[in-house]
Amino acid sequence: MSRRNHLHDEMRWRAVDDSRRRQSGRRRITTTAEDRYLLQCSKRRRTLTVQQLASQLSVAAGRPISRQTMSRKLHEGGLFVRRPVVCVTLSPAHARARLHWAREHSNWTPEQWRHVLFTDESRFNIQNDSRRRMICREPGIRYRAANIIE
Repeated sequence: MSRRNHLHDEMRWRAVDDSRRRQSGRRRITTTAEDRYLLQCSKRRRTLTVQQLASQLSVAAGRPISRQTMSRKLHEGGLFVRRPVVCVTLSPAHARARLHWAREHSNWTPEQWRHVLFTDESRFNIQNDSRRRMICREPGIRYRAANIIE
């Protein structure tokens, strides 16, 4: 081994040792393995609340872990609590039928369109508020099937 490589390796190990010795601040509550477990659980079952995830991880780790710590770990892992998109998912047959209809009517005149009335269907639910349901998801994947509630 050349002297240059030996010095480079020695400096790298010294930097690793120094960084281990000079950590300041509070000790980590969760290990990196527990962080990975938390992210895995929240990606598998996106509708679990942060409180439910905290109790699950507390049981697995054998010590209490707060809801705030769980929320912070999810943010560090790129997951954020958001409202799911509420819409009717279209089957491939529905999508083909809509496209067919649009192509059939693409050359209609404004006079023909004056006789058409479009209505909006709204759903009202008196028993509970379904908009309060939350999911954990990464930014940019709002319309994926796992993040949509019918």
